[in-house]
Amino acid sequence: MTPFVLSGRRCLPVESACEFERPTRLADLADPSAAIAAALDEPLGAPPLAELARGARSVAVVVPDATRDCPVAALLPPVLERLAQAGVSDEQVCVVIGCGLHRATTAAEKAALLGAAPAARVRVVDAQGIDQTSVALGAAAGGGVIAMNDDVARADLVIAVGIVEPHLYAGFSGGVKAVAIGCAGQETIAWTHHPVFLDQPAVRLCRLDGNPFQEALREIAAATTLRYALNVVVSDGGGVAGVAAGDPAAVQRRLADDHGAAWIRRHDEPFDLVVAGVPTPKDRSLYQASRAATYVGLAAHPVVADGGLIVCCADLPLGVGDGPGETNFGALLAATERPLDLVARGCVEPLGPGGQRAYMVAKLMTRYRVGMVGGGDRRLIESLGLLAYTTVDEAVAAARRVRGPGARVLAVADGLDTIVELVG
Repeated sequence: MTPFVLSGRRCLPVESACEFERPTRLADLADPSAAIAAALDEPLGAPPLAELARGARSVAVVVPDATRDCPVAALLPPVLERLAQAGVSDEQVCVVIGCGLHRATTAAEKAALLGAAPAARVRVVDAQGIDQTSVALGAAAGGGVIAMNDDVARADLVIAVGIVEPHLYAGFSGGVKAVAIGCAGQETIAWTHHPVFLDQPAVRLCRLDGNPFQEALREIAAATTLRYALNVVVSDGGGVAGVAAGDPAAVQRRLADDHGAAWIRRHDEPFDLVVAGVPTPKDRSLYQASRAATYVGLAAHPVVADGGLIVCCADLPLGVGDGPGETNFGALLAATERPLDLVARGCVEPLGPGGQRAYMVAKLMTRYRVGMVGGGDRRLIESLGLLAYTTVDEAVAAARRVRGPGARVLAVADGLDTIVELVG
């Protein structure tokens, strides 16, 4: 197979002399509808949903926004069906789109995300940490305020729908995260995403046990009536490769254990250049696409050599992004002359919405050279302190000018679901 990296839905060829990590091959389940039904009816660590929801006067079903490649339209109808079996009417159900600090969704986006029929059946609202009305649910053990979207805070039962995949801070997404971050108020998100909090050694990709970030999310969620989750692992083609339902932590654990080994690839020696592909929808903004670079350079045992080059491939039609967190992320990087200055600033003062991502990218740039390949605005990319390349070949040539003609190159077809690191 000719080496390639993803850029949205495109495949960009990479020279055959490089080492190549193929995309994680997760096949579709033979009958995903039957598997979803079976998971709902035979849950992990919780009663069946129709039993759990019996007597509930209000139910909040939390789903991710469009920055997550989650098949919500396939997952929501069987959830609503079981709520109806429990005697919960459509009028008693609110679907909450967990935006975190991303922008709120439009009516057309809601219909596309949920499916036209479900979107018309039930009330649909955005949980957006800055604009929403939040309810204070007390304080966490670490001192952070727990502020939650009012529809979630007041619901008799909260159900989380989402995906499990590697996550830089939580270890894996899924479980309680849809509620604890997606529906939290700005002050709660700021506390959990403070750089000093995120710099703890156990806050790591693909780590659940002893991860302070994951523990904080579970504490936040415990202040709500979140009792049930329906999570999936997405296949190569965007279908369902795995599904589990029930207790949110048990669901997340099951899917992480079942699929985690497929996401992690280890190498014996470091590389001078790592080219990381960024699939849709993360290719649309620099805020999201930069995750691929941080997954490479901030792994427990980074596979790129000190001073090496990490490039992500994305056309960035939204530039830095169009939400308040994304906009502030871009402003912070643009206003910083030296990445080390932003790292130092993040340790002593709040950086605002999206500041944690700016901090992580700046931290990355103190150790490596970081760039983008694609059709994005070159001047914008360079104004943020990043290197801009039109093609992968241009990036490879740049690495060899700095590191010599024998520079080792690793191409990671999908830099978001393939975690590369050195053997520990």
